[in-house]
Amino acid sequence: MSLTTDTPPVAEAGRKRLKNYNLQRGSKTGFSVLGAFIFGSIFVAAGVSIVLIGTGVIPVDPSRVNAPYWIITICGGVFAGAGLMVWGMAATQQRAERHRRDAMKRYAGSEAHADYAWNPSGYTPPRWRRAFQSLLGAGFFTVFLSIFNWWAWRVPDSPLLVKIVVVLFDLILVLVWWKTALAFGRCAKFGGSRLVYQRFPYRLDEPLAVRWMPPHGITRADKGSFTFRCVEEYYEERGQGKDRSRWLVHDELSAEVQSFDTPHDFPPGRAVELRFTLPPDARRTQLLADRPVYWELHVTLSMAGLDFEEWYLVPVY
Repeated sequence: MSLTTDTPPVAEAGRKRLKNYNLQRGSKTGFSVLGAFIFGSIFVAAGVSIVLIGTGVIPVDPSRVNAPYWIITICGGVFAGAGLMVWGMAATQQRAERHRRDAMKRYAGSEAHADYAWNPSGYTPPRWRRAFQSLLGAGFFTVFLSIFNWWAWRVPDSPLLVKIVVVLFDLILVLVWWKTALAFGRCAKFGGSRLVYQRFPYRLDEPLAVRWMPPHGITRADKGSFTFRCVEEYYEERGQGKDRSRWLVHDELSAEVQSFDTPHDFPPGRAVELRFTLPPDARRTQLLADRPVYWELHVTLSMAGLDFEEWYLVPVY
């Protein structure tokens, strides 16, 4: 079925920072695979050593220990966990590079296949994987904050400023767990959805038509939007000197929004036909670039109970 919108499609031009967006599509870590492995190994080695001290495997002078052994063990676990995450990022980067080499041999001349492991028929988002990633992040954050909660509430004469900061971060932790619960709730309420490509890959100089297959659990939405956007992903450095850090950010380069503000039915098993027009200065997909660029369809639907929200990659080359 074709989507009937209440207003004409709205084209959004110009770079715009996407907020509350934590989907990492690129595989670059800012290091080589070997460099990332070595960097992660430093954290893993330090973390394991601290855990062994906290569990008593490596004996130390008790007079030099200023915290309970369980706190020391948790500190070591946090360090080791950070190193394991860097190892995971290095493994992802290695798989992407290996895929590119293999695809260049298997699909000679195919830029799309060499850039990403596309399924030419369509894209199915990994709904449960993101929920479990959210659970892992919430758990890691909880363990990390337990150290500072001990400092704030169990150490005598703990500074008032420390207690205020810890309370603020504890409130953030509650929000993180709330969002994790919502992620699992949506996975349980909505089944798998899929975006079907009308051709593969799409070209920059032609209209783009796709077919969205809604998940079960959606029969009627009060309002919603379908946003087809181009996104650039890169790391941004903040601070100076020793306080300098790198943050993953996403900028929207262009977008077209089709929305409806009156109730709309979604009959089970019926696909939604969508058609978008790319801007004249549209950029091609480059997921293996140092600053990845990609196109996605962002679907949001408001309804009774939990709302639906999902993202789908689109191959534009």
